[in-house]
Amino acid sequence: MKALVPLNNTEHIDDYIKAGAGEFYIGFYDEAWREKFGDYADINRLTGFRKNANPYNLEEVIKIINKVKEKGVMIYVTFNANLYAEAYLEYIENYMKKLKEATDLDGVIVSCPELVEIATKLGINVVISTISGVYNSDIAKFYRDLGAKRIILPRDLSTSEIEAIVKAVPDVEYEIFMMRNGCRYSDGNCLGFHRSEKSAICGCISGAGRNLHLEGNDFKTRHEVELNDIIYTQSFHSNACGLCSIYRFVKLGIAAAKIVGRSDEWQYICRDINLVKQNVEIAKACQSEEEYLDKMISPEDSALMCKLGLSCYYPEIRF
Repeated sequence: MKALVPLNNTEHIDDYIKAGAGEFYIGFYDEAWREKFGDYADINRLTGFRKNANPYNLEEVIKIINKVKEKGVMIYVTFNANLYAEAYLEYIENYMKKLKEATDLDGVIVSCPELVEIATKLGINVVISTISGVYNSDIAKFYRDLGAKRIILPRDLSTSEIEAIVKAVPDVEYEIFMMRNGCRYSDGNCLGFHRSEKSAICGCISGAGRNLHLEGNDFKTRHEVELNDIIYTQSFHSNACGLCSIYRFVKLGIAAAKIVGRSDEWQYICRDINLVKQNVEIAKACQSEEEYLDKMISPEDSALMCKLGLSCYYPEIRF
């Protein structure tokens, strides 16, 4: 199981690889796209965060892909917005043609059947984004039959649900979420724009002022409500982690463990890559999950984050 890493800082490609990155994913921006379709048309899931998440244009990404491939590491390009109007598809196809002609990229991450068809027609490997909401084996079979080579499973699936899908549809690769930037909602069922303005449900809630309305103003009630607010606003899916699940996923044959955070600092990304790599090696050498859990390397903030369980991708393992 390889660590799949967001590539948002080309100065540190070698640092990522040294830390244990086995695969990269990258997005790009295009001013011509924005001028034609406006500020609220997304090329990928993080277009709304502009250059904080996608700092490179297509020409620069082509050079980056070729540089990464020279180093023997896999790389994918994201086209995973949560909706595409029909008018966008011609532009996306032209982007994919340029990538196919100028690089040896390993595939594109897409979020809808129309883009699967475009990519497969061009001979590009397809990875199904979590935005597609592959919550059961029927959906997995649909995308497999359409031509997908890999499926990214939603972050809110349990390990047993993931196992059921993988065993029912074993002839594609699977990718699961492992580290950083959890979400309290389902990507595949999100109807808000994913951007820093208050146009996403999660952004509205996170950015809103808090007024606590209490049924009573006694000490006990006030203490419990205020504590609950602090715990959930500061600890729920903050720097999410799934390290304790690695043994199960190694045994299940999961292809890649996804580290998210295209706008995060490279040092923190490297730390998480290294944690994933080390724990994968530990899991491979263990004879049982109990042995792995005893020997695994936990994140630095595990005393808070793991014990509360609010930032666990797969809390069923510890709870």
